[in-house]
Amino acid sequence: MKVPYYYKSLDWKALVREYPPSKDFAETVFRYDRKKIAQVQNRRFLEIVEYAWRNPFYRRRWQAHGLRKGDIKSVKDIVKLPMVTVEDFKEGIKAKPPFGEHQGLGTRDGVRTPIKIQSSGGTTGMPRPTLFTPWEWEIQGIQGSRALWIQGARPGDVMQIPATLYTANLGWFFYLSCFHWSGVLPVTTGSGNVTPSRRQLEVAFEWGTNLWAAFPEYLMHLASVAGQEGFDLKKLKTKFIAAFLGPDLDGSLRKLMEGTWHCPVYDNYGTHEVGLPAFECREQDGLHMMEDMFILEVADVDTDEILPAGEKGNLVMTSLYRHHPPLIRYNLRDYIRLVSDGTRRCGCGSHFQKMDHFLGRSDDMVKLRGTNVFPMACLGAVTGDDRTTGEWLCVVERKESGLDIRDEMTVNVEVKEGAADREGLKAKLEDRLKSDLGVKVTVELVPAASLAAYTYGREGKAKRLVDRRFGKNA
Repeated sequence: MKVPYYYKSLDWKALVREYPPSKDFAETVFRYDRKKIAQVQNRRFLEIVEYAWRNPFYRRRWQAHGLRKGDIKSVKDIVKLPMVTVEDFKEGIKAKPPFGEHQGLGTRDGVRTPIKIQSSGGTTGMPRPTLFTPWEWEIQGIQGSRALWIQGARPGDVMQIPATLYTANLGWFFYLSCFHWSGVLPVTTGSGNVTPSRRQLEVAFEWGTNLWAAFPEYLMHLASVAGQEGFDLKKLKTKFIAAFLGPDLDGSLRKLMEGTWHCPVYDNYGTHEVGLPAFECREQDGLHMMEDMFILEVADVDTDEILPAGEKGNLVMTSLYRHHPPLIRYNLRDYIRLVSDGTRRCGCGSHFQKMDHFLGRSDDMVKLRGTNVFPMACLGAVTGDDRTTGEWLCVVERKESGLDIRDEMTVNVEVKEGAADREGLKAKLEDRLKSDLGVKVTVELVPAASLAAYTYGREGKAKRLVDRRFGKNA
């Protein structure tokens, strides 16, 4: 039996020719004009659709939708293809466990190619697997190297990655981006559960960390520990932080982090299936979409109608490189909006489209008294007052009194120890949240670190919603 050695699994020259990493990307593809971007997208779109016709999951869906091979003649025909959602993938996994037919391969294929399994967080059930061959895996690393170069990383830098290398993607993603494609030394300390926060700081100061990649919640917790333990973060001379700011529309979270860490903070957007399709440049006015790798659409949350630039809706992604599994018109239900169609060149020199900060999950949206409420929209109010720790949790409950039924939301907000005028803070937050959310909510002030199990105390993304209606999340 032959061993499928990794070094033989790819045509490396062809890979970097098609998808240049790091500095090569910054000097070529990142500066394409709109005409050349459209040409690349059209060619790769037709290639991936041709490939997906051989995938039983997509072939059945497309045929059931009345499509035949040859109906898709250009990227303009993308709207003819039906969208897919996570529920479709979950049903496919149930029908053909453990990975589903849509992946296009299974563990037995490991005799011919290396395969890696990554997964969703699994916060509401069994983690959902996504398979990677070396092609998908290395392109994911190339994505990160591109973002890091544009944001200012250079060979010889040292990036600390306080995210555990397990089935979730964040830690692996930045490790791969640094080690394979950037010349940056990755320090994979893992989460605070793996390497305690004090030791994280000791490592950073001893080993010369000058870049960080993590969620804001943990980095702000780490800064709090630094203050308690006498570490001066200025002395780290951090070049920048690669983070995931969420709906920081007023810039309050970025301002708080930059003032605390004494460096620029750049926003990024990613998921375990698609890697990092969008990132900020140094202009910090929107996240550039890697249009040589993806086609982005924005769909109405209720009707799936495709919306024009500037309108908020669900992000629908088509990956132009992914074979296992193909991701074609995948509705991620991440709430976003396009802020630039690329016709006007960015100050950094790129014509790539730009999306706004990630605005929340449309499937985390709750309807209160006829108003759509996104828990992530609390960010500005909470981080905008320095009496809070910047942490919050929304709890939704159903109140019944006779025939009167009413859904209510309480926003639990952590308050720093010794914060003055707590009642004034409660009133201020309730007033700001009513404006930001469009509906009245109750604020409950809770002690610092009391929400740790939902925020920086858990691995991965912070949880912002507990829905106790109908027995959910009770």
